[in-house]
Amino acid sequence: MANKGPWQPAILPSTVMYFYGRVTREEAECILQGHGALEGLYLLRESIGVLGNFAISICHNNNVHHYAIEKQHDGQYRIGQGRPCNGPVELIQHHQVEIDGFITIPTHPCNRLPGQSPIAFRGMTYVDLENALLTKAEKEKIKPESIFGAQRQHLILKVAMDLHQKQPWFHNRISRDEALQRLERDQDHQNGKFLVRLRDDKRSFALTLMYTNEPRHYIIQKQPGDNKLGIPEGPKFDCLLMMIDHYHNKSDGLLCKLTSPCVVPGYDTKRLSKYLESCSNNVNYTSVSSIVRNNSTSRSSNLETGGASRSGSTKRALPPAPKGKASTAKQNGASNRPSLPSSRRPGLPPLPAQDVLARGEWDPPEHTSRNGMDMDEVDSKIYDTVPRNKETFNLRRDQITLEGDLGSGQFGSVKKGMCSIRGGQTIPVAVKTLKNEDVSGQAEMMKEAEFMSQLTNPYIVRMIGVCKAESIMLVLELLPCGPLNSYLKQNKDTPQWNVCELMWQVAEGMNFLSGKKFVHRDLAARNVLLSNRHTAKISDFGMSKALGREGNYYEASEAGRWPLKWYAPECVYYWKFDTKSDVWSYGVTLWEATSYGEKPYRKMKGQEILEFVENNNRLTKPEHCPEDIYVIMLECWKYDKKERPSFSELAVKMEYQYRSLKENGG
Repeated sequence: MANKGPWQPAILPSTVMYFYGRVTREEAECILQGHGALEGLYLLRESIGVLGNFAISICHNNNVHHYAIEKQHDGQYRIGQGRPCNGPVELIQHHQVEIDGFITIPTHPCNRLPGQSPIAFRGMTYVDLENALLTKAEKEKIKPESIFGAQRQHLILKVAMDLHQKQPWFHNRISRDEALQRLERDQDHQNGKFLVRLRDDKRSFALTLMYTNEPRHYIIQKQPGDNKLGIPEGPKFDCLLMMIDHYHNKSDGLLCKLTSPCVVPGYDTKRLSKYLESCSNNVNYTSVSSIVRNNSTSRSSNLETGGASRSGSTKRALPPAPKGKASTAKQNGASNRPSLPSSRRPGLPPLPAQDVLARGEWDPPEHTSRNGMDMDEVDSKIYDTVPRNKETFNLRRDQITLEGDLGSGQFGSVKKGMCSIRGGQTIPVAVKTLKNEDVSGQAEMMKEAEFMSQLTNPYIVRMIGVCKAESIMLVLELLPCGPLNSYLKQNKDTPQWNVCELMWQVAEGMNFLSGKKFVHRDLAARNVLLSNRHTAKISDFGMSKALGREGNYYEASEAGRWPLKWYAPECVYYWKFDTKSDVWSYGVTLWEATSYGEKPYRKMKGQEILEFVENNNRLTKPEHCPEDIYVIMLECWKYDKKERPSFSELAVKMEYQYRSLKENGG
């Protein structure tokens, strides 16, 4: 029966065998694939993101689809604009009678194995949680049925608030030196091995994790006002248990996900055994699959970025060698599979018509060389002395002297020049001018000038000012080494650590840009300029936009001359751009850099690229690219944008890779 009506209590999800608790979508896919991925096979899980929300994962045409089940303000649940139901179980019952938005009818429940309990948090089953909720409800004289109603989240927070003290990873108040000694004594230095300790101030904590045999420390502090916990610039949590559970599922600012605890001395062995049974990425749920069962016995020793690696893998699998003319490869494993079928997903527009792709496709021309300029000719610090005010920003024509050509872009050409500024100082500049006097071009250039005037960051090209003379001129900081792709083509002896250094700076610049709620929309190696061999800056903001809709995304009104090879699928299908679509472009830019300026997708055209990506193919690893860098690219190219890393995560990972490669001479 579908909806029992609001006066009847909802069925507790933990009472049905197809409910797995808080498992990730990748784990759900692994479970369903392990059970044969039959048509209509489904399971129910609790969201690892928003407390109190759920999701159903269901099989259709050998693919796994995921539907978010969100709790409404009135306490009912529904998918998207679907029919509201009393609870997640009732919602599934409804869709067993009426398809009502699902891609297929949920006909075969994928049940847990006998004796297995759904996971509430790492180290805590649903049986444990609901017993604790009932106890708390009784103490506070709350009706027992409220543990699934309006009081549920409140009770969970109360129960979970102090549970970290009972966890094997919590070492209470010890010094950093003692924490390091305990990790050293543990001897198992797999990536993600961790412990948490109370700091001396007794108000904050410290998380220490192992990464490539080195300890890394993160301060966990309470935020003023709401007392939520978090690492600097990371997500915030109501309690320590929820935070640690989150970082088991996502790296989200850490160098890698948490894997296994460094156990506090004297911890009860039975409780530890129970903790480990409900930990380790829930691989025990997939034991019906012999492959997964065999893998679950080994320990992971690699960096698991973004949730794509399975616990138990000793080395991340890379795509096989490409077939045919395209320099590309197909990713392996359910974790890299698009969340919906590769051909026609419900709600997805049909592939754009050839004529639309022809109008939108743009394979940008190569930039011209820098006329033999010395790469260390310009010290970028001279631009820090240029005053930033309205008077100095509006330049006169007699302040600018034009010299040789530097290159060309979508709307204009770029020339080298000199600019006189207040105080008699003359500085070298790049001057962007219109190719012709079209009105739309002028408007675009003025928008770019207005946009760039708001940006002050060491990894973004500095705008000096605007001159309105015979044509509009944007006067910019000069970066004599030119575009990253051209530079690397001419300097193929550049070590990969140096390439990684430059791309770390790009990640830092993009992190600044995303923090300002801007989307670049044209991030590519041709738009990364070098001041010298160790300094990269993002340029060409002609397509950049401020994010609307409460800072979530920018929606284009029509297709333009778009660089499709650098665009995420959602940009082409829906004309929507956000920070995560810039992350996809960053992955392509990283591929360009590590391949020393090769063109992505070779001679493939727009329609071919779309079909290629839809079939779950990705660019193959460049010949000299370190494997860990390629792993980062693959994370940027996750089909579901929610699974792509943020630029803050990318900055952390790229800095680590740069320093690690430099130390090892890579």
